[in-house]
Amino acid sequence: MKLLNKANKKINFRLYSIASVLVLNGYLSSVAIAAPEEIQVYLDDFTEAGKIGLDLHSNYIVSGQQSTRHQLRLTPELSYGINDHWEAASYFLTLKNPDGSVDTNGVKLRARWRPNVPSPASPFYWAVNFEVGQLAKTYYQDQTSGEVKLIGVWKTDPWTLGVNLNLDRALKSNPSEAATSEIDTKIAYQVREGLQLGIENYAFLGPLHNAQDQSQINVSNYLVADFDSGKWDFNVGIGHVSGQSTDKTVLKAIIGFPF
Repeated sequence: MKLLNKANKKINFRLYSIASVLVLNGYLSSVAIAAPEEIQVYLDDFTEAGKIGLDLHSNYIVSGQQSTRHQLRLTPELSYGINDHWEAASYFLTLKNPDGSVDTNGVKLRARWRPNVPSPASPFYWAVNFEVGQLAKTYYQDQTSGEVKLIGVWKTDPWTLGVNLNLDRALKSNPSEAATSEIDTKIAYQVREGLQLGIENYAFLGPLHNAQDQSQINVSNYLVADFDSGKWDFNVGIGHVSGQSTDKTVLKAIIGFPF
C-alpha cells in the first residue's frame, strides 16, 4: 500500500509539473511581443526649422509565429521643424495582413527637443523625445501610450555611435500593462560619402517594476545600410529577433521623401 501511495504521488507530481509548464508556456505566448511600427535608433537628424519632412517606416516579417508571419507594417511619419530646438511629428500605424486585409492600429504624436544644434567642433550630441499615442486595443491593451526617449550620439569620422533609452507607460491611472524599458544602440562606419554600414541592436528589457522578470525580454540585431540617392534617404536592414517575440526574421526600411 505504501508503495502504491508513493507511486500515485509521483504520478500526480509529474502531471502537476507538466500542467505547470503548459500554463507557463501559454502565458509566455500571450505576452509575446511583435516588432514595433518604428525600428529606428534616433541620432542627430532633425527637420529643418520651418520645413516639413516625410518618412515611411516599413518592416516585413519573413519568419516567426503564424500570427505575424508575412505581415507588412507601414507607418508614415510627417514631421515639422518648429525651430532649431523643437521638432513635432505624427505617425499613422497601418498593418497589411497576409490575406491582403489592412488594419489601422492608431496614431502617435511626438515632440523632440535638443539643447544645441550638432557642431563639427563637438563630437557629442543629446536630445529628448516625448511621445503619446491613441492605439487600437488589439495592438495595445491600454490603448493610450506614452514614451520618453533619451538620445545620445557620439561622432568621430568615420564612426557614429548612437544610444537611446526608452521608457514606456500607459497613460491611464490603472493600466493593465506595466511600464517598460528598452535600450537601442547603433554603431555605423562611413564607407564613402553618402553610404554608412552598421549594426543596430534593440534590447526590450520588459517591466520596470521587476528587473528579475525575464519572461518578456527580447533582443533584435540588424545589419543596416544608410545611403542616399539624389534627395531620397534610405535606411535598410535585415534582423533576427530572439526571446519572447512573435517575429524572428525581419526586413526593415525607412524611406525619407524629398520636399
